[in-house]
Amino acid sequence: MPNYLRGAICGLVATYIMSIAGHWEVGAGLPRMDPSKLMAFSLGKAPYWVGGLRHYVNGLILGMMYARWSGKIPGESVWMKGLVIGVGTTIAAQIISGFITPFGFIKPMPMIVASLILHIIFGVVLTYAYSREGEGG
Repeated sequence: MPNYLRGAICGLVATYIMSIAGHWEVGAGLPRMDPSKLMAFSLGKAPYWVGGLRHYVNGLILGMMYARWSGKIPGESVWMKGLVIGVGTTIAAQIISGFITPFGFIKPMPMIVASLILHIIFGVVLTYAYSREGEGG
């Protein structure tokens, strides 16, 4: 039975950690990624906090989706499931952002790599936090 509350909380935690990591990527020579800023930009002249709210709502929804379909995600361990989620959300983000950002569908490779790293962090944190026991990993 899916635990949607747990999924929502884990999604929020994973989103927070992803957001923090986006500011740390500069130390690795990658562009600083600020999902809240990108979300605000996609809404036109929306304030930063609106972008942040949108970013966290996305994480909350993805966490609840994970609670519902965790058994159907490929991978034997939470780490592999996290990797699958990270790659999947990166692809989805690249497609969606192609319509709403000034970069369009063709983005600089460092930006794609930075996005992939952040989404993998999100996926791994989400799956591990939801499992809590770290089963299979």
